[in-house]
Amino acid sequence: MSSGAPPERPIAVVVMGPTASGKSEIATALARRLGGWILSVDSMAVYRGLDIGTSKPPAEVRREIPHRGLDLAEPGEDYSVGDFVRAADAALEEMRAAGVLPILVGGSGLYLRGILKGVSELPRRDAVVRRRLRELEEAEGTEALHRLLQRQDPASARRIAPTDRQRVARALELAASGVTDVVGKPRGEWLGPDRFPSVKIGLRRGREDLASRIRERAEGFLGAGMLEETRRLLARPGAPGNALKALGYRELAAHLRGECDLPAAREAMVRATLQYAKRQMTWFRKEQDVRWFDLEGPASAAAQRIGDYVAERIGDTSRG
Repeated sequence: MSSGAPPERPIAVVVMGPTASGKSEIATALARRLGGWILSVDSMAVYRGLDIGTSKPPAEVRREIPHRGLDLAEPGEDYSVGDFVRAADAALEEMRAAGVLPILVGGSGLYLRGILKGVSELPRRDAVVRRRLRELEEAEGTEALHRLLQRQDPASARRIAPTDRQRVARALELAASGVTDVVGKPRGEWLGPDRFPSVKIGLRRGREDLASRIRERAEGFLGAGMLEETRRLLARPGAPGNALKALGYRELAAHLRGECDLPAAREAMVRATLQYAKRQMTWFRKEQDVRWFDLEGPASAAAQRIGDYVAERIGDTSRG
């Protein structure tokens, strides 16, 4: 039974799926076919200098197709979901003003959910509080910050690992503003409707196919110079911070510190990426209204049928 009201026309395309599934290839094909710009939804691609291991598109692709959501912060900076959503909202507004189709692509489910659902407005960063926290950490270690959090916001402290410097600092900063029991808490408001209509595409692969692609990609990263990129990150002034949370970089950093040989670091990278891919799919399966495509082999082989589906959904049948 139809309600009589036509469905709201989608104003964005979302491409989701586990790492190494072929999201970037499909997003690029869609952008070329439908005249779109790409918004990267990757919690580590926001950091400058993390290029190879986050599969940032090469310069020639970025010249052809404008990309947003990349290189927004230094590796040592704290960058939150709220920061990203604000940057993403500005990028989406820019795309709408330019009359192009926004194509959101990435594997960071938390960031994607933030864009689709929005985030609660919380106090912004306080430079004075942050400086004091850094001084305390330098003098007494990250554990001292967590002990302070246990006194000021016990509920958040129970959820946040003592080693999660970014979340510990954010929780302390909020506590200084009188806001507690927020950081790391499931966001009930994210169960509501999306803020804007979209066509959601999900990419799936068989376990063996995905494992093979992850292994090949790890080899490709090393061949492209990811070890040297990690070395440069470690040599930057100040702590590398969030760079060492990224898949691949943390394993290679362990090798550079002499904790393991390169083959062991490579295997650890592959193993961690496989585990991450599993967690990604657990997250994305909860996303509503996704049209899933099962891929095998090169992603380019599926670009035509995915493009046909998207073109039909957005009402653009003139491009082929």
